[in-house]
Amino acid sequence: MNKQGFGPATIQASVKTLRAIARRLNLLDPETVKPHLATLRVSETREQKIIEDLARFYEYKKIPFAKPHYRRIEILPLLHLEVEIDQLTSGLGKKSATFIQLLKETGMRLGECWDLKWIDLDTESCTIRVTPEKGSNP
Repeated sequence: MNKQGFGPATIQASVKTLRAIARRLNLLDPETVKPHLATLRVSETREQKIIEDLARFYEYKKIPFAKPHYRRIEILPLLHLEVEIDQLTSGLGKKSATFIQLLKETGMRLGECWDLKWIDLDTESCTIRVTPEKGSNP
């Protein structure tokens, strides 16, 4: 995974997942793992991640593995009304209110906002240079 460009945290999470499965089952036998996957009580996203981790592991070990089929359910995010955000902002201190207002006005992620530096602010043109996170577009 390191050679494929995955980050250390992603690699550690994948190893942790595989170890948890290996404590219950023989990880080298995909046919015993598949029924276990069918009985997992996790979200569709988590199930997809586990299957991807297993597929990478079996590819590395050169063990044939046909990924089980699953249907991912897309859920729309909760969007608050602008009035609700303004009410929240009015009840906060100066720093927190400024932070929330910046998120509201720009659509930045929290991490993108926290990573801002003074050099990213252009007061003449009233712009902010955002460094994207999570592989998103600038």
